[in-house]
Amino acid sequence: MSLHVFQCVQQLLVVLVLMTFCCYLLKGRIRQYGYIYGYYVSVVLFGIFQFWREAPLVTINHFSHIVTDSYVVKIIEEPKVKRDIIRFSAEVVGAYQKGEFVETTGRLMLSLKSGQKNPLQFGDLLWLKGQVKKIAPPFNPMEFDYRQYLERQHIYHEAFVVVGRYKLISRKETMAFSLTGLALQMRRYFLVKLRPHIKRDEHFAIASALLYGSRSDISAESIQAFTNTGTIHVLSVSGMHVAVLFGFLALIFKRIAWPSYLRWLPLILLWSMIWIYAFIAGLDPPITRAAIMVSFVLCAQHFKRSFSTLNSLIIAALLILLVVPRAVVDVGFQLSFLAVLGMTICSPLIEGFLPVKRPILRFLRDALAVSIAAQLLTTPLSLYYFGQFPTYFLVANLLVDFPSTLVMYLGFIMTINPIQGLNDLLGFLLEHLIAFILYCLKFIDHLAFSTIKVEPMGLELLFLTYFALFSFLYAFQWKDKKYVWLGGCCAIGILLITAQKYLENRDVERFRVYNTKHELTIGYFKGGRGIVYSTFDSLQSRGLQYACGREIQLLTREKVQFVALNGRERKNYLVTLPLGRIAILSHTGGTMTHADLVIVRKNLLNGLPRLLKQIRPKLVILDGSNSMEKSKHTKRMLDSLGIQNYLMKDNFAYVWDKENL
Repeated sequence: MSLHVFQCVQQLLVVLVLMTFCCYLLKGRIRQYGYIYGYYVSVVLFGIFQFWREAPLVTINHFSHIVTDSYVVKIIEEPKVKRDIIRFSAEVVGAYQKGEFVETTGRLMLSLKSGQKNPLQFGDLLWLKGQVKKIAPPFNPMEFDYRQYLERQHIYHEAFVVVGRYKLISRKETMAFSLTGLALQMRRYFLVKLRPHIKRDEHFAIASALLYGSRSDISAESIQAFTNTGTIHVLSVSGMHVAVLFGFLALIFKRIAWPSYLRWLPLILLWSMIWIYAFIAGLDPPITRAAIMVSFVLCAQHFKRSFSTLNSLIIAALLILLVVPRAVVDVGFQLSFLAVLGMTICSPLIEGFLPVKRPILRFLRDALAVSIAAQLLTTPLSLYYFGQFPTYFLVANLLVDFPSTLVMYLGFIMTINPIQGLNDLLGFLLEHLIAFILYCLKFIDHLAFSTIKVEPMGLELLFLTYFALFSFLYAFQWKDKKYVWLGGCCAIGILLITAQKYLENRDVERFRVYNTKHELTIGYFKGGRGIVYSTFDSLQSRGLQYACGREIQLLTREKVQFVALNGRERKNYLVTLPLGRIAILSHTGGTMTHADLVIVRKNLLNGLPRLLKQIRPKLVILDGSNSMEKSKHTKRMLDSLGIQNYLMKDNFAYVWDKENL
């Protein structure tokens, strides 16, 4: 959106709000139609305004409009430390241009090289000197879109600053009142109180996530186990956590004999503690939604009014979107609301199919109903975003939900209990419960077919799937056969589209030269088999997995053949694949035979024309190990020789399907 269009939206919003207010004061049809339509259009325009108001293009004093490399920033989140890198988001409050201080706005993602443990905290003011650059888009197929993830937080730029190029200006800002700062201090206090009673670091990291949603220290292996078994929601503070806290506090307050003139006090205390917990956990969309819904429950109970889960869910969504419109594209927001919608609509239907009288069986039936109902509406969206389905989600959730609830109860008791001996005992129980959870999830994760991985579905399949689901649910609820036929037609459309895509992709040859920065990764895939050549040490290397691991998993059904190349020394390779021969050049010594494709590495320029004359390639690729200056120089030389070329530095991976080189 351009600045001119944004200003027009602002002016139109002001005019429309005034006109809507005037219509409200009038009577007759003008009020009936003018007020209603004006109100809804104003809400939409306000959402557009909120969505774009912090974008650099429409913010006049955004720091990116100033040509400088000297900035003053304020830390707006708790810094995260990994090895010797401190990472956090910051508000750019000013910049120095020609020696003068200029006030600015805008957010920045910072990575600081530090020799100290972590000298920084929320609210600190820093001076730094460094080059700020736009956050890069994904450079490989199916790579995580980190730029889009940060844009949802109004962050469009990043910088890496080494030791000596930044310094702490002031810590006085932390003394000022700040809800976020207060919430972070409370979280730190609770976690410090828990730490001595939990011995293993991994167990403490999981306890931190279960209680307060802080999962930055959990190992990749444990995160993978939770993800593959469909229980990752346990580590994100959401409705379950709020419900556990609500039940815990309600149980305590119920035991207190409140005087008649203080009957309102439990409502205020419960409401306050729920929202304090939401602030401590970070106010992400799932917990904000849960806190809003619990607030409605509390008010309905206190004033003895009926409560509609569906209505409160819709109101919670509207309130969140009015304040943070970008939440609409947040995966957590979408999955959270769909899960609760599924539990609201589908759980009663499942419970009606399985009538039981015994309490234990009823408890199991309800747990199954909630898991199935939530999974039913979130599965299409999970397949759209992630392309995987946890086969044993029912078993995993049954094994995890109850122990994780006990962990939360024990954790809450430990945070308010002053008796150290009792906390040691509770910590012992808590740690063994977490060990049990991890053992169960890792066991399930290693079972055959524990996770079904498919190519992420397209938008057309996503819409058809949800149309079919809601049609069947409506038909079942209201006994309307027309919607059965409508859902059936959608299901047939889904099958036809899926069959067509399967037939199209069944025997397709796929060739990739992935953009893995200074490393080289080549992949060839056909018929569910794959071979990968790479200068990484193994297929499980972190950089390789981040860049292209997801696509490699989806394109292969059998074990991938991995061939390690020596990327440290300057060696030339000749790789033969069914689609042709590939020459990988790092030095100009020796002679090379004919190849269809040449990959030039490590700023190889001198003597390159001679080698290319011997090889006679159809295409030359300049990979990411070449500097931008050398890449552009080589590209000009190749253009002058009439050789087709592709530059991969800060560019998308080379992707080829179906046709021959």
